[in-house]
Amino acid sequence: MPRAITAEARLRTRNQLTIPGPIARAAGIEPGERFVVQLEPDDHDTVLLRRVRKSYAGSLPGLWGQDTQAYLEGERKTWR
Repeated sequence: MPRAITAEARLRTRNQLTIPGPIARAAGIEPGERFVVQLEPDDHDTVLLRRVRKSYAGSLPGLWGQDTQAYLEGERKTWR
């Protein structure tokens, strides 16, 4: 099992937080990417940072089987 990558970051006076280099590189984070920040309601020590997807294309691979085009063509034939 791969080990988690851990690094420390410091919140700056203007509420700016820099994502440490090892984390950014491992996650493939690019400048300008957007994130959702979430505070857990029952645990104020836990703050989650989630990347906002640029596209949802390909997020559910295999949902319609391996050949998506064939699946779509089959569905379209039922419309007629």
